[in-house]
Amino acid sequence: MVPVDIASLEDTCRLMDTGAPPLPQQCDLTMSEHIEKVVAELVEQFGRIDILINNAAIVGSYGRELEAYTEEEWDCLIDTNLKSTFLMTRAVWPHMRRQGTGKIVCIGSIAGKIGGLFAGPHYCASKGGVHGFVRWAAKNGAKHGILVNGIAPGPVVTEMTVHESSIQDSMIPLGRLGRPEDIAEPVVFLASPASNFITGCVLDVNGGLLMA
Repeated sequence: MVPVDIASLEDTCRLMDTGAPPLPQQCDLTMSEHIEKVVAELVEQFGRIDILINNAAIVGSYGRELEAYTEEEWDCLIDTNLKSTFLMTRAVWPHMRRQGTGKIVCIGSIAGKIGGLFAGPHYCASKGGVHGFVRWAAKNGAKHGILVNGIAPGPVVTEMTVHESSIQDSMIPLGRLGRPEDIAEPVVFLASPASNFITGCVLDVNGGLLMA
């Protein structure tokens, strides 16, 4: 496993709990030249790339009228959440195509399906874009043996949301907010041979919130 993040290598390692030493790479995932360099180094080191998890995201602010959002806020969030998904996928695509196999999992959001819960317009647009990109990539990757799927989480307790008091357990039919492992397990499934006949799926993982 090779986590790639703009955060320091120390911070990235601190957040990892994989049972095996991670091999982190520091990289600005909104910059194509940074990504291409990292991917080239990984291919040189390991010979191939079998799995890509696109998980870079920021939430941004919400709860304001549309005219209060700045162009700079919009660009920053779209670049981080959506452009990074495109750039990372584009970088690994020729390697997976040459192999004739590969699994790509992109993290979307329930916000991209229902137009937000505790999210601004830029976040909703970015995650809706991720969902659309998953389906395009799945259709175009199938002939190359590249399977592309997504996860659409509901509210999850992470460092980004732990201080968000507006999200209540009672809002979720299963009676609690999601935990990181609730998202990780479906990602593992979609990255494993157990999902070898699934592509173009955006799996809802939200404790039943989408049907509430």
